Amino acid sequence: MTNQTFAAYGATFTANSGGVLQMGRVNNYIFNNGIRHAALTYYYVIPSVTDSYSGTDDGLPNMVVIHETANPYDSIWGEINYERANYEDAFVHAFVDGSNIIIISPTNKEAWGAAYPANGRDVQVEQVEVYGVRNFASKLVNAAYFAAYEMKLYGMTPSMGQSNGTGTLWSHHMVSNYLGGTDHTDPDGYWANRASSYFGTTYTMTNFIQLVAYYYATM
Repeated sequence: MTNQTFAAYGATFTANSGGVLQMGRVNNYIFNNGIRHAALTYYYVIPSVTDSYSGTDDGLPNMVVIHETANPYDSIWGEINYERANYEDAFVHAFVDGSNIIIISPTNKEAWGAAYPANGRDVQVEQVEVYGVRNFASKLVNAAYFAAYEMKLYGMTPSMGQSNGTGTLWSHHMVSNYLGGTDHTDPDGYWANRASSYFGTTYTMTNFIQLVAYYYATM
């Protein structure tokens, strides 16, 4: 395709006159620099305190929620150790930073990171705050790959969360707005801050779903 805008796997893309996809400064940086995702690491540290998904007919997840820690000073291992010690309050399935995708709880069982009804439906991944242009871009890649991997694993197709509760890709902010039970607004502020500082632009779920769609299509 050339000089066209088209939709695929829930995302919208534009191809320029040379047939090269134009996906905004951040995503273009990722592909122009050949940034690749990390391998999945399984490090289960959360006890078996939940069962299959209570909000779906088949007991399997039907959406993925993207979080952000809102902690500018901690590492991925610091965050994992904190959740291991405080899982009775809240926990997610996985953490990502610029170098790692670490799954800390089996994704075929509920996590407690987005309140109900979302907890009864969603695989949840937490982004650790990182610094530096490439590190931020790599962290986005790791989060997108994890989301696409889980969607493929459970038979989901990427699509943006909607006000009527449909869709497979959600931010925590979207959960707050459309499903309720929580009032968090992540990862909007974090993405906007880093994208502005490093690229002079913004970054939203519209940009992120392009990465998810790409990895989903290539699996």
